[in-house]
Amino acid sequence: MKKIILSLAAIMTAAIGFAQDGQIYKAQEQINEGKFMEARETMKGVLENPKTKKLAYAYNVAGQVELRLLSAEADKHNAHEALDTALFISSMDNAVKYFTKSYELDHQPDAKGKVKPRFDYGTKKNEYDIGEHNGNVEWMKKIVNNYILCAQYCLQNGDKKGAYDFYEKHLNFPKNPVFTAQERDSLYTAGKDIYEKVGYFATQIAFTEKQYDRVLESVDFVIQSNDRVTKEDGYYMKATSLQHKGDTAQWLATLKGAMENTTNVTYPQILLKYYYDKHQQDEAMKIANEFVAKAPGNKMAHYIKGVVLMDQGKDSEALACYEKALELDPNFVEAVANVGVVHFNEIRDLNQKATTNNRDPQYKAQQTELKEKLTTTRTFFAKVQELAPERSDLWQSKLDNIDELISVVNNNLSEVAKRDKK
Repeated sequence: MKKIILSLAAIMTAAIGFAQDGQIYKAQEQINEGKFMEARETMKGVLENPKTKKLAYAYNVAGQVELRLLSAEADKHNAHEALDTALFISSMDNAVKYFTKSYELDHQPDAKGKVKPRFDYGTKKNEYDIGEHNGNVEWMKKIVNNYILCAQYCLQNGDKKGAYDFYEKHLNFPKNPVFTAQERDSLYTAGKDIYEKVGYFATQIAFTEKQYDRVLESVDFVIQSNDRVTKEDGYYMKATSLQHKGDTAQWLATLKGAMENTTNVTYPQILLKYYYDKHQQDEAMKIANEFVAKAPGNKMAHYIKGVVLMDQGKDSEALACYEKALELDPNFVEAVANVGVVHFNEIRDLNQKATTNNRDPQYKAQQTELKEKLTTTRTFFAKVQELAPERSDLWQSKLDNIDELISVVNNNLSEVAKRDKK
């Protein structure tokens, strides 16, 4: 009796399997008739309690259904017609889920341990035909950019969290198991500009919402950008997020990366201040020397070493570094300004050593030398004013001091000249 029961159970199981296979074929007919929502419901019933042995095929067909719904809404979008954004979003999510599941099932080894995939690549002339040979991989490649539209629809509805979720899904899409490592790298390479922009949008949303963990998930796409402003913004958001998380080691590494890969002097200044505050001037010099050795053609490397040397009171060595930076970029504002500062420091020392006795035989020569050096030094700050008129903190007070000193020296020389005529 027990064997009969088992046999009946096997028959019932097979019957259910055949019935579900019939539902899959029914869904195919519904698709062919343009009844996509009905086909969706049919496949939903199949997948909720799957009994068919053709499970990889079932998920493939379910993906095809969602693709039809997605395509219909995409056509409305392209025609600038009103569309069902919720349907577009759910169809996109479902299509990715179903094709991925179909791929994973299709790549499971058989009883002999062999993998014989049937649904990787399309072979039909009409790419929308449903059949066992429509490929999961090919379809995934076709919809790769639709998550960007999903994010835009979320933003239109004021849903920043949803927008970030879909931007992140786009960024991670090439890592889907349906793609080989080579295909993944190819997708990232071919869409580099898009991934950088999407990464920027995602990171901005997370940063403004102070979701620093999420910033760190997407910001590396931003700092890989070739656009100067985008890269600098990326480093700023990454460094700030790490600082809020209290990850000092990664914060320092990010500042160092920003120093080496941008022209913004703020990053190295923050980095150096950290070491100065910790009384680790040797570490600051070590970083500067490593930077110069690593990138001798980088103006920032020589500038940073100059800053460290100037802090140590080694102005003549610092001047050589700034001049090297200016060889690489004659309009490097900060370097021009610091050359002026080095010369101004020299003037200060000369003025302190100069005699104040206008009857001293050396007085006239010293005043003349001061005037020449003041005039030369003034040219550097005048150039800074020309290059960066909005940054008056770099040139205004220096020019005022120099002009005042020149006036004093001119008066001193005039007094000597009057006395010599008598």
